[in-house]
Amino acid sequence: MNRQSNLANTTKRFLQLHPQNATSGGLYSPRNGLVLVRFDISSSEAPLLLDGSSLRLSGNYTARQVVGGPGNNQLAAADLNFLDGFCGVNMAIENVTISSKRLNQNLERINQYYRLCPSVVSGAKGFKEMETELSNQSLSHNTNALSRPGLNTYNQYSTVGATAGQGQRGQAFSMPLYAGIFNSGQDIDLSSAAMGGCTIEILLRASTNVIFGAGASANQAYYELSDLVLTCPVYEVGGAPPQGGQFSFNSWSSMFQTVNSSDSVLSLTPGLGRVTSCLINSVTATDLGNQSFNSSRLGSLGEVQQLRWSANGALLPLQYRLQTVNQQNNDVAKVNATAPASFQVHNLNADIVRNYLEGIKTDRYNKVQGCNQSYNSWSGGAVNQTINAGRSGDTPQGSDGLAILYDAYGSGQNFSQRVWSIQLRTSAVNQLNNNGTDRPNSIDGTAATAQACSVFFLSKNTILFGGNGIDVQR
Repeated sequence: MNRQSNLANTTKRFLQLHPQNATSGGLYSPRNGLVLVRFDISSSEAPLLLDGSSLRLSGNYTARQVVGGPGNNQLAAADLNFLDGFCGVNMAIENVTISSKRLNQNLERINQYYRLCPSVVSGAKGFKEMETELSNQSLSHNTNALSRPGLNTYNQYSTVGATAGQGQRGQAFSMPLYAGIFNSGQDIDLSSAAMGGCTIEILLRASTNVIFGAGASANQAYYELSDLVLTCPVYEVGGAPPQGGQFSFNSWSSMFQTVNSSDSVLSLTPGLGRVTSCLINSVTATDLGNQSFNSSRLGSLGEVQQLRWSANGALLPLQYRLQTVNQQNNDVAKVNATAPASFQVHNLNADIVRNYLEGIKTDRYNKVQGCNQSYNSWSGGAVNQTINAGRSGDTPQGSDGLAILYDAYGSGQNFSQRVWSIQLRTSAVNQLNNNGTDRPNSIDGTAATAQACSVFFLSKNTILFGGNGIDVQR
């Protein structure tokens, strides 16, 4: 149902839901609380439309440590404790699952949500939004050479009206969920004739994978979420009979592979019939599970020299290989021709960056309004950082990634029976010269440089409601 055609009889309300599985303490934490947060949105007889793009998850994020600290397990002011700047509180989320109560099946399940968020934020939000909108929503922040926004700096306890010790809580947040179904441009009909209500489940990550840095590792830092509330904007359409029809929405699916060679091929079978875009980001594999390093960091694949997207071995959607001029510049611009160090001012990967932004925006390049992609800046949005830049949180990280837009307006590409693949050719010996220092910037075949690649597919789905039942087309 389209609420625009029933404006005279439409009333907007805000539902505030507490977790269905809440305990008396109200804490959600892998250390001393629940790791699963479950919200249940009931159905209605009359049409009830959920505006997913305005849905917000609110609560308090508190960081503590086991060892040392000034008291009450507070973080020590001088220690290095960080959250990923693009993720913010989203870094604590492992999986997000949205399911229909009437269908009794999952509509969307996003694994590695903590890897999807930084790419979506860096490709769709600008620098100003990082310091304003996103800093208030999800405690996101930019990292530059002049500021190191550690948790002990911007996540101070509020002592106003709070009890002493463990009763004190950290920073409040109110953030959207970047699920495809919530950002498809259509309201979700929760009535009994359509979805019959829905369930949202959020699985939290272990603290060792969330708070990171030298201080976090040494002092066993951990986090707690409390006072969680899901705010759901809904539209009641009065006087309208329950309707069936169809509901179209987008959903993210994730897969994982490792790149350990300078000439690699990622090959997967998504099993999806209508793929709109594909997104890839990477991080050094040894950083995963290590509390000293940022597991949500947008790492670089080093000096990318050639890129090839294909389906069943044939070039798709581009009918050519993407080739950069990095290697050519290096061959002619080095002070010392025998040293594998890059001295060019710009990495000329314009085509790769353009495709990346189109894949995240799911529209043409001229529709991109803001992003965190820049060259040679001092912020965490630079795309010419080294392969391990910013891994410890106290220096700027990169905002690199790969993406491709398959179809902006049509029905997408069919990968239900086809093999999706991408060929990557990078340098095995390159170093990037930053401030007079040559830093390793290559995948040389060793475990130390192997990259963990998260691959996300955005696909279109349609649910048909009829008298003979429900048909789901993916």
